Amino acid sequence: MPRKQFWLHAIAVLALAFFSVTVHAQVTIAQISDSHIGLARAPQAADQLRKVVQMVNQRNPDVVVVTGDIGERPAAWQEARDILKDLRAKVYYIPGNHDVHSTDVDRYRKVFGDDYYKFTVKNVTVYAIDSQLFGNWDKFDAKQEPSMPPETKAEGDKEIQWLEDNAQAPSKSSKEGGKKGRGKENSPPAAGNVVIAMQHVPAERDHGFPNDPKPYWVVNDPYRQREEAALKKLGVKDILAGHWHDARVFDAGGFTWHVAPSTSWSPFNGKLGFAMHTIGSDGRVKTQFVFLDGSTQ
Repeated sequence: MPRKQFWLHAIAVLALAFFSVTVHAQVTIAQISDSHIGLARAPQAADQLRKVVQMVNQRNPDVVVVTGDIGERPAAWQEARDILKDLRAKVYYIPGNHDVHSTDVDRYRKVFGDDYYKFTVKNVTVYAIDSQLFGNWDKFDAKQEPSMPPETKAEGDKEIQWLEDNAQAPSKSSKEGGKKGRGKENSPPAAGNVVIAMQHVPAERDHGFPNDPKPYWVVNDPYRQREEAALKKLGVKDILAGHWHDARVFDAGGFTWHVAPSTSWSPFNGKLGFAMHTIGSDGRVKTQFVFLDGSTQ
């Protein structure tokens, strides 16, 4: 082989190897959840969130996701966002049941933009889901889930349709990047792409936990079945969630659920902190919980 052709071939091989490593690069996601700024029972919530920001920055994640219950009112949202501005990585938000109730999703959208969308970091696509459109969590003590207002049910159906459209023909969807009305059209996942999801309320219980039959703790049918079916078609195997204020990883419903601890308070006497997720080139999600006292799990 002539020398020129040899070097061109060598450069092509190196470029291909570099591209392969880049496409299948390891991805780290820091997950902050349930900061509850402005909640009376969590008077130290803001200071604890500031400490979490420092601890997250020390770990240099690729992105940070905030999985709901950000604050108790718009002024508290602003306080939380001011604190989270000190994060060095890009931040993606979704709402929780303290952010979006059964009739006020537009209030959240005016501040944060899209409440459901998708984004990509390296070879990982993340579906950011507004679980609050899949039920009614307004009454904690309700023994049966309260009915959804018609306009909210219509929004939930629209979100399910968006997931289904992505599963069938990703190029038709226009919600990407969390900027309402400004998203560019999505393209089909690249070869070797990993797909995960994040939402506030889990759709499954951890084999009896929470040990409380109230519908408040999970996404209930029929939306649970519809959502899970759509996510399976998308190739999702791992879902990041919050809501329980308790650090857990468990398998249920055909998914692995990674539930982050709260940064503010816990009804189950769980430790406060955040989650660090590492997604390897094989698509496996490994979760480490980092607690405010410096310990890990």
